[in-house]
Amino acid sequence: MSKKSRISAVAAVLGVLAAHGWAAAQQSPAPASGASSARAPSDTSRLLQEVTVTAKRAGKLAPRIRAFVNQIVVPENGGDAGLARWQTRPACPLVSGLTRQDGEFILERLSEIARAAGVPLAGQQCRPNLYILVSTEPRSLLRAMQKRNPLFTFGGATPEAIDEFTVTPRAVRAWYRIVEKTPAGSPLMSMSFLMEGRATPRGIAIKGGLPGIDPSLESNPWSQASRLTLNVISEIYRVFVVVDPTRFRGVTRGQLADYVAMVGFARLKASARLGDVPTILKLFDEAPEAAPAGMTDWDQAFLKSLYGTDQESKLQRGEIARAMMREVAH
Repeated sequence: MSKKSRISAVAAVLGVLAAHGWAAAQQSPAPASGASSARAPSDTSRLLQEVTVTAKRAGKLAPRIRAFVNQIVVPENGGDAGLARWQTRPACPLVSGLTRQDGEFILERLSEIARAAGVPLAGQQCRPNLYILVSTEPRSLLRAMQKRNPLFTFGGATPEAIDEFTVTPRAVRAWYRIVEKTPAGSPLMSMSFLMEGRATPRGIAIKGGLPGIDPSLESNPWSQASRLTLNVISEIYRVFVVVDPTRFRGVTRGQLADYVAMVGFARLKASARLGDVPTILKLFDEAPEAAPAGMTDWDQAFLKSLYGTDQESKLQRGEIARAMMREVAH
């Protein structure tokens, strides 16, 4: 499937849902020994000043970065499962409701961000699992999706959870389908989540299938845990990112693409308190012209760290913060 064929009208997406169950500087000549000796104290002083400034900056950044990570990520299963990310099932984005030019731009930008962060991305011939749906009538769209195939979209979520997601007004909202697995990769559970991170009731996936559970999943209740490692990890299975263009003005397609990449490649809290943190996630908290023009170094460092840290580690959030520090403070 080419990228162009994945840019379709909303009606076409609904049809899919119904059919599938939804640049090194040269070295300068070495100075004479006398000149080198004369400059040594000055060079040493400058070096010490640089080290001091860097240390002070890192000291101020560390608590802010830790707070940022803790604010936006969702501790899976109360912290007993690794942070959700795309893994064995690569992301395959589809854009609907935009012009072909804008849709291709979004897809190209998502691919660029994914490659830089290490997000597994499917090839051209893939079945969509990251849906970016742009609609001026998001409630009607979501109602139609629920009516046509609720299992494909919302899994085993309760009608109350689905209704809350549908009626809550947001410029961008995201629904996540998450699969819990053992570190070896065997599925445990199938779940659905609102962007805020509140879980809907979940059921154990038993071979043969249960109502509201993907029948392809099999149960495997055995796994090994320790004080340092988790016995369960979470994998993103499917994401629906619904964009309502009537709720924002002046947002560039670059800003939108980068925002969508953040919420599409990581399960994030919509209600995070971000303060003065430099992040594209503040795009809809203030006037678009006051927001970053795109993903900031913090955003890029976060995604790269999320996909570069050990998902089995109980200290993963701390590892993400430390990895971000190395990226941001260098």
